[in-house]
Amino acid sequence: MSNFLGDPTPRSRSPIISAAEVIAREGVELHKSMNFRDDEFMLSVFLVIPRERGYVDLWDDENQQFIFEGHDSTTLESGKSVDQLAMYESGKLTDNGKFLKAANAFKDGIRKEPLQIQVYEKIDAGVFFDKGIFDLIDARQVSESGRKVFKFYLTLAETRGGYDEHDPDRIERLIPAAIKAEVWKRDKGRCTECYTESDLHFAGTTSVSLKCSAHSGRAKRGLL
Repeated sequence: MSNFLGDPTPRSRSPIISAAEVIAREGVELHKSMNFRDDEFMLSVFLVIPRERGYVDLWDDENQQFIFEGHDSTTLESGKSVDQLAMYESGKLTDNGKFLKAANAFKDGIRKEPLQIQVYEKIDAGVFFDKGIFDLIDARQVSESGRKVFKFYLTLAETRGGYDEHDPDRIERLIPAAIKAEVWKRDKGRCTECYTESDLHFAGTTSVSLKCSAHSGRAKRGLL
C-alpha cells in the first residue's frame, strides 16, 4: 500500500526525502510528471519538476486550490504537438486525458469521490518534497503562450472540511516549489542553525529557510 494511514513503509519525520524513498513508497521510479493509477492500493502521482521556463504549478489562495499544469510529452505520429493533447491519433488517452476523464467524472457525479493524487516536488537531484495527498476536483484546457495546455485543480485531501491557516505543516506544503529549490540550494541542504543535514523543514512565511525539527519548533509534533 502507498500513502495511506497504516502504510507499512517507514516514513521520516521530514517531508524532504530522497529519490530512493520515493521509489520505496511508490513501488516504481518516477520518470514523468503524471502517473495515473486508480485502484484501492496505489494512488496516482503528480511530480512537480523543473522545466526550461521554470516551475509553473501554483497555489491559488483565494480558492484554496493547487493548480498543476499538464504533461508536455504529447507526441503525434506526424511529429510533436505544440498543444497538450487529451488523446493520441490512435484514440488512446494521454496522461492528460486520463486525469481529465477522472476530473469530469467527479464533476458529473459519476465518481462519488474525487481521484486522490500524491504530489511530490523535485527540489534538487535526488531530493524531493512530499507535498502530500490532494483531491482532483476539476480540469480544463486553456490557451496560454500561444498553445493549449491542461490545468488540473486540486484541494488538500485531508482538509476539505476546513483548515488551519497557521498550521506550520500546511504552510510548508504550500510554499512554491521554485522557492523550495532556491532555499535548498542557498542553505546547502542543511539547517541554518546547527548545520545538520537530517530531519529538515522549510520554515517561515515571508522569509523561508531550512531548519531541523528542533530549530523549527516541531521537535514534539511527531511524524508527518
